[in-house]
Amino acid sequence: MISGMPAPTGVVRFRAYRQYEALRVEASNALMGLLAGAQLSNHLLQLNRGSDRLLPEVYPNVPHIKRFNLTAEAASDILGEADVHLGAMSIAYALALHEDYMKTCLLMAADAGLLSRRRARDARSAGQHEALQLAAGAQLHPVPLEQLTVLRRMRNAVIHDGGRIDDGLVTTIDGLSPEAISAWTKVTGTDPTSLRAGQKLRLGHGEMLLALAVTKNVDRGCNGLLQVGMSRNEWTRVAVDDALEEHPGSLRAGTALRKCHGVARHLYGPLNLSRTEIAAELDRRGPL
Repeated sequence: MISGMPAPTGVVRFRAYRQYEALRVEASNALMGLLAGAQLSNHLLQLNRGSDRLLPEVYPNVPHIKRFNLTAEAASDILGEADVHLGAMSIAYALALHEDYMKTCLLMAADAGLLSRRRARDARSAGQHEALQLAAGAQLHPVPLEQLTVLRRMRNAVIHDGGRIDDGLVTTIDGLSPEAISAWTKVTGTDPTSLRAGQKLRLGHGEMLLALAVTKNVDRGCNGLLQVGMSRNEWTRVAVDDALEEHPGSLRAGTALRKCHGVARHLYGPLNLSRTEIAAELDRRGPL
């Protein structure tokens, strides 16, 4: 969502965005699968609870079971806490994918002349969104950005401080708007303003869902920033490059205009790139 101006009518599915979306969906499915698998395993182990036999004896054919050389009861206790560990890991995973996507957006903006390649390349994770907003001359909706800033500080607390909450994280949470707090609480079931410095972060399924939802929201907003900031000529070039990579033989076959226009309609629909614009870009490139 973009504030202060008409929002784009949809998502432009340029090649790098499609690749990112596939990775994001794969990560989401993997995380949910791990969580569900842990709970299913925990349910199964209830049948052996109280037994002194170790899991490798009970389930000798399960791959890697020897690394989980515990009784069913001890293993069940660990699996019961799986969502806490997955919550911590999922935030780092989701943010890593998002920050890589942001680098791609900034480099696309640089290719379009909206900022220097050095500025795009050197932008730190905390400054990527500001850099893209300045380049595009538009603003993202502030609520998901507020939430993303808190998630980033939580990620840093897990990685650098053993999961302990510091004053910086508390200050960032205190700066959340009521709308951001309400949306956070609705998804996670917990109020972030209850956290205090020195406490241990306890993340879980709710924070996993929040990280995936917030990054998806901001990703689409940044897609909109590129739509606003990049010229139609630049988008036409990107669409034609994409189409010719999808259909490498179309120039020789004389079908390039039809193929490129089809890709533009299907994947770049919100831009409404015309057949005339596509033809002009192909003519600009000259004969094969």
